[in-house]
Amino acid sequence: MAALTNDTSSMRLAVALVDREASPRGLALADAPAGRFLCTAAVEHFDRRDREWWPFVRLPALYLAPSAIDALVEGAREVLRGAAPGFSWRPGQGVPIALQLGAAEGVPGILVEVGMDLGPWLAEMVGGAPGGEACLFRFAAARAELVRFADALAAEAREVPPK
Repeated sequence: MAALTNDTSSMRLAVALVDREASPRGLALADAPAGRFLCTAAVEHFDRRDREWWPFVRLPALYLAPSAIDALVEGAREVLRGAAPGFSWRPGQGVPIALQLGAAEGVPGILVEVGMDLGPWLAEMVGGAPGGEACLFRFAAARAELVRFADALAAEAREVPPK
């Protein structure tokens, strides 16, 4: 699991690449030639009483193209190198998570904004149309945390080969 923890170690974005989809009958998938990743994502808080991480919001299963994972890792590294002042990541049409990274005045380290669209699941529960029910989490993270997050995500992507 790759985790991007805030500067007070009280909140984090956790992304876990769980499995990799096989290409159907050996054919390449349109948006992911090597098979999409099945992953989970959550924004969690650290409960100091029981010393455990607990989710504020955990998204149901997400399917991400390998290129989306590569783009996230490379975008984070560009921000760290100073090659870009910030980076916005949206892994694909209909994928209910987005991430923005960058420097902000008065914020030490990196400002992290995680957006999660809960509309599709809420609409399914109540039988209505999605209405854009989103949550935004914003926190500051040390540059070293962003390095760890990008490295962990890249390593996980290498360790979950296509079937």
